[in-house]
Amino acid sequence: MQLAHRRRTGAFRGDARDRSLGAVLVEAAFVTPLFLLLVFGIIEVGLAMNDRLALAHAVRAGTRVASASGNDRLADYGIIKTVMAEAAALGDDQIEMVIVYRADGIGDPPPDRCLEGRSARPTTKTDDACNVYLPEDFGVKKDKWGCKDEEDLDEFWCPMSREVVRSQGPEYVGVYMKVSHRWVTGMFGQTVTLTDQSVIRLEPRAR
Repeated sequence: MQLAHRRRTGAFRGDARDRSLGAVLVEAAFVTPLFLLLVFGIIEVGLAMNDRLALAHAVRAGTRVASASGNDRLADYGIIKTVMAEAAALGDDQIEMVIVYRADGIGDPPPDRCLEGRSARPTTKTDDACNVYLPEDFGVKKDKWGCKDEEDLDEFWCPMSREVVRSQGPEYVGVYMKVSHRWVTGMFGQTVTLTDQSVIRLEPRAR
């Protein structure tokens, strides 16, 4: 009698353990994918924020150089070199475009025409004056810069034409940058485009 009772009790406990284990496995099957989704999502957002910060830092460093350079002949050369150095956290193939443009004031975006790329740049100094730089321009040697007749790197808004002495104050210069961020897991697609811009006044010069 006691042996039979013990067998029934043991069987009952075994069934209870099996049911408990089964419940745990079912819960794990539901929770684990959600947990992994959360972890990978945090990683993806963190990497994107890292690129966003690198972008913002590079753009602001570029505008500081632009302001300090004023109408120096090699101003844009210095801007591009600074932007590339400060954007070292980004991959070389992530930077799609850098625009140096004349702005009307703080916060002014680059003209739509300039955002369309090099083919749409103005050919004379107009309200849409800007220099559009693409990846193939980033490594161009110093002797190619400086508004040279045989080159078209910085001639569309020649640095030497920038007004640092005016009755209403120096001109504003803006730096715009466009980069591509690649998603690692593909949760949010393949890539996302990140952009940033900064505008600053050219440092005044003595007459």
